[in-house]
Amino acid sequence: MTGGAIAHGNPRFSAREDDAPGALGYAADVFAAIAGAERYEVRSYVSGAPSPRTCDESEREWAALLRDLHLRDEPLPALFVRSRTGGAMFLVFGRHGGPLGVIRLDVDGTRGFRPAQIAATRRFLDEHGGALTHWIVDGAAPQWRRNSAPVMFVIDEQLRPVLAEEAAIDDSPLHALYRPRNGHAPPLLAGTLTQLVGELAASPHGAAVTRALPFAFVRLARLVGGSSPFFLVSVEPARRRATVLRAMTRYGLSRREGQVLGEVLRGASSTEIGESLSISGSTATFHLKQLLRKTNSRNRTELTSRVLGWEELT
Repeated sequence: MTGGAIAHGNPRFSAREDDAPGALGYAADVFAAIAGAERYEVRSYVSGAPSPRTCDESEREWAALLRDLHLRDEPLPALFVRSRTGGAMFLVFGRHGGPLGVIRLDVDGTRGFRPAQIAATRRFLDEHGGALTHWIVDGAAPQWRRNSAPVMFVIDEQLRPVLAEEAAIDDSPLHALYRPRNGHAPPLLAGTLTQLVGELAASPHGAAVTRALPFAFVRLARLVGGSSPFFLVSVEPARRRATVLRAMTRYGLSRREGQVLGEVLRGASSTEIGESLSISGSTATFHLKQLLRKTNSRNRTELTSRVLGWEELT
């Protein structure tokens, strides 16, 4: 495999094979179930899309798709269906400059995906694409600087950025997700900011409005002194540790169960969990079963969906 691609697991439902690659693998399981796919493949590109000229034949289609999206500056996450490949469906998450996570869904035969399946997949992506993008980017490269400072910028009533802080040289891709770009507010927050501006208009002067999303805490405050209304936006991206602590409180998890949950969110198998926590594989499996029971989940995919705030499967 060339071009910086990382292939995860095998083209089966990885959460049932105990080799899911964290959030990307769990997301693939969910999307495959919604779309009615028979199989899937996933790739991650930590440094962005590779050049199709440097890829071997098996990776060229992936690289060409990402290159085209980058050239068009297509907002991510995005969904594309390619009929010439027998109806393959691609879902792309992350940032064009990296990291990127890509899911390819396939069905047997030449019929491709039905319009209703594509529409259902797109609805789920529209509703939960922000959370999925956050966790995929957060888990893509643990070596990035873990900046705990919030992202701050100023917008007007039309959500147009007026002022923004300059990104640091070692700024993490996770924080970059929430910075204005090319004269637009962060796509992951556009809907939330629209709602908050409306709420603030009906609030008394001096008040601020907030929204706790599954992937970030957003605060909007009105600024004074200008000829037009301007708003200060503060975004605190959620981190895995904070997510685990929230789940421990919500579901009454023990300290050890919280440690196991953190490893599950990383995509670790029972054996890897045992090695990381210095417990046996059977003990890790026991704690995992306790997690499934306490969260009323049937498998790792549902467990992750609940903990990360994605829609629960039915």
